[in-house]
Amino acid sequence: MKRIATLGALAAFAAPFAASAQMSPGARSVGMGGGGMVFATGVDAVEWNPANLGWAGGWNISFYELGAASLIAGADLDEVLAIFGADRLGSADLNVSQVINSLPADGFKVSGVTEGFATAFGTDRADIPQPGSPFPSIGLAFGPIGIRVRSRVLTEFTLSKEIADLIGNGFVEQNIQNYAVGNTGWSTTSFSEVTVAYGTTLGGLLSVGIGGRYVKGHGLVQGRFFEPVTDINAPVGSPMLTLESAAVEATNGTGYGLDVGFSLDLPGGFRAAVSGTNIIQKMTWDEDLVAHTATYVDEDFDLDFIDLLDRFQSEPIVANSVSLEVLEVSQGLFEQSYFPQVVRAGIGWQAGGTTLEAVGISVAPRGRFTSAWDQRISLGIEQKIPLLTLRAGIARAEDGLNAVTLGLGLGLGPVHLEASGGRFDGDGEFTSWSGYYGTIAFQISGGGSR
Repeated sequence: MKRIATLGALAAFAAPFAASAQMSPGARSVGMGGGGMVFATGVDAVEWNPANLGWAGGWNISFYELGAASLIAGADLDEVLAIFGADRLGSADLNVSQVINSLPADGFKVSGVTEGFATAFGTDRADIPQPGSPFPSIGLAFGPIGIRVRSRVLTEFTLSKEIADLIGNGFVEQNIQNYAVGNTGWSTTSFSEVTVAYGTTLGGLLSVGIGGRYVKGHGLVQGRFFEPVTDINAPVGSPMLTLESAAVEATNGTGYGLDVGFSLDLPGGFRAAVSGTNIIQKMTWDEDLVAHTATYVDEDFDLDFIDLLDRFQSEPIVANSVSLEVLEVSQGLFEQSYFPQVVRAGIGWQAGGTTLEAVGISVAPRGRFTSAWDQRISLGIEQKIPLLTLRAGIARAEDGLNAVTLGLGLGLGPVHLEASGGRFDGDGEFTSWSGYYGTIAFQISGGGSR
C-alpha cells in the first residue's frame, strides 16, 4: 500500500459527528479547552463574539490558520491507521487481525473537521477528488470592524467490522459468507464562509455586536456500500465477491447566518459575555445532483485503498434513468442540511497577564452540521510572560466526552505565532471515544488590539 499513509492521515483529520462546523475557531480557544470567548479579540472575536470588537483599539491580521479535529468511536487512532495500512503513522506496532477482532460488532466511526485548503492539498497529493477550497483562512480586524474568510471540510465515515477485515486483510475465500456491509457509508460537506462583524460600546461597560455571514457550499455528499453478491462456485478468473457502492452529491449551495453578541465589563477585572451564532440562518443546496458509482470485486481489496477511491465514476443524475442504488443513497441528502443555532455564555477574569474563562455552549437540536463536542462546558487559563503566552484548558461534553488541551504563543513584536492541541477521550453509553484536535496560526497585530 504505497500511498495509504496519506489516506490514513487524511481520513483521521479531514474527517464531525454529523459534522462540526462549530469547531472552536482560533488557536487561543483550542488551547483553552474550547473557551476563549469572553476575552476574544481581533479576528477571533469575529467568530466567537462580535461584541468584543467594540472594546478594540487597534488592528489584527490573520494570514494563516490551520485547524483539524478528529473523533473516533469504537476504536482509537492507532487501530484505525493499522486497518488502513498506515500503522507507520501510529505510536504502536499493532497486529491488524487482533485490531479487527477487538472492534465492536457494528464497527467504528471516524468524524472530524479540517480547513478546506488543507484537505484540498492532501487530496491533491493522493490523486483523489478535491473537496474544499485551495485558499487558506484569512482575516482582518480594524477597530470595531472585522472580516473573516474561512473554508471547512466536514466528513464522517462508518466502517463495519467485516469490511474493516476486508480492507485490512484483503479477501479471504474462507470468509466469503461473513463479509457484511452493515452501516458502512460516509458523508462530506465542503463550504466557505465570509463573516463580517461590528461591535460598539454602550455606556462604557456594555458592548454589543452583530455579524453577518455568507456561506458558499462546494459540495454535499453522502454515500454507502451495498451488501455484496457472492458466488462460491464462480469459474476460475471470475469474481467470487462483487460489491457495489454509490454516492450522491449536490455540487453547489448558498446560505447566510446572523450572529449577535453581548459583553459586559464587571468590577474587579471580571467580564460576562453571551453570543449567538446563526440566530437567523438559511442554507439551500442545488437539486441538480451528480451520482458517483463504483463496482469492486474480491481481488480489488489487495490494492492500495486510494486506488479503490479512484474507481468511482461520476455522471449527472437524469430523471427516469437513475439506478436503484443511487435512488436509495439520495434519500435524506437535504434533510436538515444547514447549520444550527449556537449559544455561548461565559464569565472570565483578567488581571495583568493572567486570564481565566469558563464557557458553556449549547447547540439547537435542528441542523445536522454540528457535533457531540459542541454541547460542552470549558474551563481555560492563559498566562502571558515576556515573549510567550501559555494556555491550558479542560472541557466536558455530552455523552461523557472529555478534552484536555495545551497551547503556546510566541510574540515577536507585532508578529504572533500560535499553536494549540488537545486530546478527546471518554466512554459513552454504547461505545468509547478518542481523538485529537489542534490549530496553528500566524497573525500580526498593532495598536493595542491584543
